[in-house]
Order: sequence, then C-alpha cells, then structure tokens
Amino acid sequence: MIETQYIKKTHKEIDHSSNRLISDRHLHKHPYDPELLESIRDDILKPRTCKEFMDWLETHPHYDMVAEASSQFIRGTHQDDCFYQCAKINTDWSNITSRIQKYADENQINEKFDTNYTKEWRVFPMKEQKEFVPFRHNTELDNMRKHGFTKQYQLIEVTLTENFPELKQIEKLFDFEWGKADINYQPTSGQFPRHVDFLTTPFRRAIEEDPKIANTRYNPFTKTPEGYQMTRILIALEDWVPGQMFMFENYSWNNWKAGDTINFAWHSCRHSTSNCSYRPRPLMKISGMVKDGHWLTQKKFKEFKI
Repeated sequence: MIETQYIKKTHKEIDHSSNRLISDRHLHKHPYDPELLESIRDDILKPRTCKEFMDWLETHPHYDMVAEASSQFIRGTHQDDCFYQCAKINTDWSNITSRIQKYADENQINEKFDTNYTKEWRVFPMKEQKEFVPFRHNTELDNMRKHGFTKQYQLIEVTLTENFPELKQIEKLFDFEWGKADINYQPTSGQFPRHVDFLTTPFRRAIEEDPKIANTRYNPFTKTPEGYQMTRILIALEDWVPGQMFMFENYSWNNWKAGDTINFAWHSCRHSTSNCSYRPRPLMKISGMVKDGHWLTQKKFKEFKI
C-alpha cells in the first residue's frame, strides 16, 4: 500500500469557490433532499485518510448537508448517549467571569457582533491561525442566515493567548492531544440552530502539523483518526439563569452550576443553543483528541479543585 503523501495546504491554496452560494437556487432548506442526503452518506463512508477526508470536506459544495448526513443519532436514544456530566471543577469562577465580561466590554462583543464569511468567529487576532480554514463554512452560514439565524455566538480565544491563564490551567486537566479551548460567549438574543459538528479546527491543526495523523485512516462514524477519539467538553462558567437554552436532540441541559462539565456526542447528536435571558452566557469549550482508554472514553466522573 502506497502511503498518502502529506502536503500542507495554506488557506490561499484551497479552492473555496464552491463554498460560496451565488444564488438561493442551490440553497438547501430543512428538510433536506433525502436522495441527496443518501448520496452524501455513501460518499462519507468511502475509505480515506484523515487528510483526504478534510480536503474533501473543505471543498464540498454542500457542507451543510454533509454535516446533516453524518449524524447517526436515533430519536429515543438515552440521554447519557447524548450528553452526561463528566467532571466538576471548583475554582474562583466569579473572578474569571468578571474578567471575561470586562474583556467582552472592552472589545464591544455585544455591540459589534458579526458572524462573517472570511474569518473565524473570534475577537483576538492570532498570527498562528491565519492559515487555518474557517471552521464554519459559507454554505452552512448561508443556510442559517436564510432562516434568520444572523446573531449566533462569538468565540474568545484561550489556548493561543495569555488572557485567561486560569482557563488554560483548566484545559490541561483533561490531557487532550491537539487541544483547543475557547470561551463560547453567547450574547443576549443569540441563537445557533440545530447542527452536527466536525471539530475541524483542532483536527486541521493535527493534520497540518503531524504527518502520522494526516495519513491515518479516517473513521467516518466517530469522525476521528483510527485509534483516537475526538472529544469536546463544555464547562459552565456561570450558574444557569432562566432563558438560557442548550438542546441535544430531544434533551435539554439546564440548571447548570459554574464548574459543571459535560461530555457530549458531538459527532452524531444534533444540538442547538439560544439565549433568551437578559444576561450573556459564557461557556468554555475544549476540543481535542484522546486515545482509546482515556478516562473520558470510559464515561468516568472526576472532580477537580484549582
């Protein structure tokens, strides 16, 4: 077997022409075309290396349908197979969240909120990420905007900055490989419609910097390199207030306390968020790879104090 050659692509070298809709004629609305969905499902299952799959995904003209076609969720699945509490983190959350709010005020996140087409949804400029492909593709954005979802959420960088050292310390508790942490800051009236993830940001970092992962066989069911599990956890940074909603298919996560941490089936479970309260909703999102046998793959619970 000839090993796939690893070639690093920069943002400019990727053809993005198929990712931008010229007119509404090709826009896929809910419910999706079942025949096209089935065709895309068959294409997803074709054997590929991780790099081959990412190249296919990034240039696919119907990214929004690829995400939908990748879901393996069956309605009626037990809640623990959608999300469950995997950890509790005890620390001075009030100090952390006050600094997050100060950062949001200084950068006018609420006033200048915009989800654009060409950059990642984050406030802090990072040279390290200029070559990364935006993780929310234009066909998906166009589909969301077509249905009125124009104000969603903003990501505030954690991993690649020194703005929030306590959160970087928390990130290290989970021993992720190629970990990526952000503050998911959802302003009042922000909404993010039902969708399924691919975790392309940490996945692309790994592929671009590690030829071994780039050439590893891609598992289309777990959306992960064989031998690994891509994982995404969510950490509540403040106590829940009425009006803040987080849905995982037919289940709802609410009444959370600061430090509550959940692991969820990001690869198959459609999820959505809405902030109908009068208070911004900050969560910490950590994504990365763990090897088979890691405590998170065994649904264990851990409590930490910092």
